[in-house]
This record gives sequence, structure tokens and C-alpha cells, in this order.
Amino acid sequence: MMLDATGIPVRQSHKPIPSWQYLSDTDETTNDLWMEIAALLEPLDILALQSTCRALNQALYRKSVWAVALRQVCCEHSLFLPTFPIDTMDTRQLFIAAMGPYRFKSLIESAGSFASHADDAPALNPAHGPFTSHQVSVLPQRGASYLVPGGRFLLTFNCKALTLWDLGLVGSAKDIDGPQPRGMAHIDFPPGTFVEFETGYSSMNVSMRQDSLRVVVSGGSGRVMLKAFEISHFSETGKSSFRHLGELVLDYAANVRQIVIDGDRAIFESTEMVVWDFISGLYIVVKRVYDINFSSLPLELEKIYIHNALIQLGENSLKITDVPPDFVLTFGKPAPTGASVSLRTAEQVALPTSHTIQYPPPDDIVDETHLLGKGVANRHQARLPLLFDVYRPYRSGYTGIMRLAFTFARTPLGEVVPSPLMCIAKRAFPAGRKFATSDNLGSLHVPSGFTKPIMRAVPDSLRESGTRKMKYNAVGVYEFIYSTTGAREVFNRCSRPECRKKELGKGTYKFCSGCRLVCYCSAKCQKGHWKSHKEVCKEQSRCIASGAVAPPMRIVKLIPPIPVPFLTTIGICSGSGRMVNSMQDRSNPSEGGGSEKWDLIGA
Repeated sequence: MMLDATGIPVRQSHKPIPSWQYLSDTDETTNDLWMEIAALLEPLDILALQSTCRALNQALYRKSVWAVALRQVCCEHSLFLPTFPIDTMDTRQLFIAAMGPYRFKSLIESAGSFASHADDAPALNPAHGPFTSHQVSVLPQRGASYLVPGGRFLLTFNCKALTLWDLGLVGSAKDIDGPQPRGMAHIDFPPGTFVEFETGYSSMNVSMRQDSLRVVVSGGSGRVMLKAFEISHFSETGKSSFRHLGELVLDYAANVRQIVIDGDRAIFESTEMVVWDFISGLYIVVKRVYDINFSSLPLELEKIYIHNALIQLGENSLKITDVPPDFVLTFGKPAPTGASVSLRTAEQVALPTSHTIQYPPPDDIVDETHLLGKGVANRHQARLPLLFDVYRPYRSGYTGIMRLAFTFARTPLGEVVPSPLMCIAKRAFPAGRKFATSDNLGSLHVPSGFTKPIMRAVPDSLRESGTRKMKYNAVGVYEFIYSTTGAREVFNRCSRPECRKKELGKGTYKFCSGCRLVCYCSAKCQKGHWKSHKEVCKEQSRCIASGAVAPPMRIVKLIPPIPVPFLTTIGICSGSGRMVNSMQDRSNPSEGGGSEKWDLIGA
């Protein structure tokens, strides 16, 4: 049996085919030609072609066909190719891996539901897990982690050590019982390498190349140390090692929160913006140009580097700046060996003129006192058009998002020409909670604009009771995956938690006329859900009366309520369905308790 993109079993026949049953085309079309045709198709199209007849089923269900498909999926969805040992994988493993992004999208859309209150949202039941490990201990407050797209490799950094972990291949039969992660590469840093880390911040970013990973880490405050490494050998059983590429020390610098890597360059914001070529050892301190139309603290900006342009997503607008590829090599200065660069006295170089584009105006009055639900996300989809979501908490009591698309072109002389922002979708989260983005470095672009889906929802009553209580002693804090898929685009499920029946025709279920957030399969389910839905419906109705409210958001709970124990999603790969959480001891939050690995998609 095979699984198609929606999880429906597809029987794979191994019986010989009588010659009279062959398609008329098969006598004239060789298997080699069918394989060349399959190489031009996406996995869903190959699967559709296989289902047409037994002859094509046998011709296309081959290791060579699905090996090519997996390589194309890795390229299209930015999955790390060395994740998959293609030479040793059988046809079924290749098929499952190639279908990963499509199966994950189908899983979320089939499980997700319109929920009037977050507690009623359906839970996403992982196919396998949790697999607990006390070897991998990640504290989000005191370290950095990166789940490499593909779901197999995890990088952790805490200013004392940098480690690459092998979590096992997603869907592998030998890994189904959750073996302990294997440390593939490790490097220890001498005490004092990252000065004043206790009062600073650590960060890490990773750039995927064809068969290697480039890693830039930073730590400290006041004096900030940055180091660049590369790892290119991923042994199935043996050890690998990090190759040191360069380092840069900055004085009078604020902590670095986000590093953008492009080729040999790292772009980051400290007290000033710095562009560093870690291969040549050159750096540039960029002259800051203040723009009254662009508001946001530099350390809070989301940054993306696409086609030699740096895009910064601010609070109410975005800024795009041309950063030529030879900028550092032309104007850069060599980093002093064994010494630091003072950002107070360093010479500054101006970049070409920036362009600022304002976001569309909000649909309602923004609640400026509730900063928790305010933000911009989707920095990891580094392709054009760039999709990103703007989150705004409204005074009427709900959180709304606006999904925007941005692209730009260049003149014959190479100058940047930005296009107007285009609104793709508007959605509203349930009232009574503040939804805020949860940093998720493993969430990548998959079909139909499904990007950056992780949100954390905090009840209004809990948010007002204090930050510390919210973090460690709270009940009812959830993390969600959301999808902007509309009511008539996929089959909806009944919003009554005890039912969840799927409709037979798209868009046939009727929505509640009061809140417009929930839909039911029958009047019986609507009446049965009214007792728990009544208060939320009235609250949402007041929101609608106060202004325009966008259509509801399709959401699904990702992990159990926090804390049981205190869980934080440190990575989820939407290309494979692998999710990794960090665990913390409720009695001692400063100490790590280990990690949990989940496989959301079955083998």
C-alpha cells in the first residue's frame, strides 16, 4: 500500500501484466521516455500519472523516478539534500520523503478547523512520538537552535559549545522507536570566548549550500564575538567536524539578535549595521540613515536578503536597500587579528538609497498598549514574491493578520524598483486571546503560500497577570499552526469538538450568524455547542459591530498546554513533519530538562 498526498492508501500491484492489457502508447513509448517525462513533473503529478493504469504504475514506481523527484523537492522547498541518504533509500522511503511537503499541508488543512475559542481548536495528533532525549538540552532564553530543513539535523549553540545532532531520518523504520540523538560534530569554546554572555544574548543562523552548512554564531553584549564555521561531511555512522572560517570581535556593541548569511557574507545589526565577509576577513560598518516613515527598533527588525537586496520588515512598513555583491570587497577593511573593532570609532560607509513602502492601513483601531500580538513574520521564505504576515491586536478584542506579497525589479543600470504591496488574505483569530508569533526557524515555504505557521496564544486574563507568571505557571497557553485557506477551498469540519465531521461538499456547512467564526454540520451540533460558545459569540459579535472583521482563521493545536512540562517549539520542518520541542523543569526554569522529537506524518 502507498499513501497519496491526502493520506488515502493506494495499492501497489506486483502482478505481471498480460500483454493485451498494456496501454496502446506503451508499445510505442519506452520506459526511459516515461521516466524523462516524470522528471519534469511534480510528485503529485507523478502520483496522478501512476494511478491511470497498471502499466504506468509499474513503470513509474521505481527508485530512479522518485530519487529525481526527491532532489527536485529539496530544491523547490529548500530542504537540505544530505538529509536523505538517497543511494541507500528504497523506493518507498524516497516516495514518502518526496511527498513530505504535500502531506504536511494536507494534514494541517484536513485537521484544522474554524474555532471560536482557541481551547476548542482540534489537536494535531502526531503519528509518532514524543521521543524524549536528555542529551539535547536547549534553553531558548540562554541559547540558540536551528532545525535544519529536512528534519534530521539539529544545531545547538549556548556560547559554551556548538553541536550538530543527528535526530534520525523521518519515516525510517529503524528510527520509528525514537533512538537517542547522535552527536555528529561538536566544538567547545574556551571560557571567556563570548564575553559577558550572562548579560548578553546568543544567536545563530545557518546557510544551506548544496552539500554543506555554513553557521555563524554570536554572543555577548558590550563586546560581541562572532564566529563562522562550515561542515560538509555528514557521515551515517562516523564523526564530522566544523571547519573554522573566520571571526570578528566588536566593542561597544549591542547584542546581535538576527544574522543574515548570503554566500561568504554575514549581515547583522548591533549598535550599527555590519556587513562581514568571513572568508576574506573584510568588514564594513554601514552608515545609518534615519527614515521617519520607517519605525521599529533595529534589533526587532525581520531581515531577508534576496537577489542582492536587503529587505527589513518594520512595524508599519518595509525598507529595501541594495547591497551589491562586491560591496565588502570594494570598500571593506580587514578585521584586526587578535583585536577588536570599535563601533564608536569605526569608519562608516553609506549604502545606496533605500525605498520605504508602507503597509496597508489596519481594518480596525490598533490597541497600542498590547504589544504582545504586534509583529511581522515569515522571514525564512527567501524567494520572490516574498510573502509575510502582519499581526495587529485590535481594541475590539481580537488579533488580525494581513498576508502581504512583495516583489521588486531592477532597471538596466541595476537600480532597485519596488512594486506595490499586494494583500493576499486577511484573517481574524478568536477573541479573548492575544496571538503572537513563535520563532520557528525550521518552517519553510511549501505549496500555496503556507508559510511561518506557528503562533502562541495567551489568554487575556493571563497576559494581564504578569510576564513571569505567564512563562512558568500559566495554564491554557497553547501553540498553534494556522492556515489562511478559505472556507470554500478545502473540506471544512464541524466546529463542535465532539463531532468534527467533515463536509461532503466544499463550503456547504453554515457559519454562525453572530460571530462568523464557527461552522456546524447540523442544527443539533449548533445547539449542543451553544452553552460553551455563547460568551465567545457575544464577545466576537461586539467586535464585528465595532468595525470590519476579517474572515476566521483555520487553526489546529500543535502541542499540549504549557506547561506540562514547560514546552517550547524550537523547530518544525513543514517539508517532513518533524517537530522538536525543548523541555524545562517547572521548579527550576533556568535549567534545561531535555528535548522531545515528534513525527507529525506517519511512515
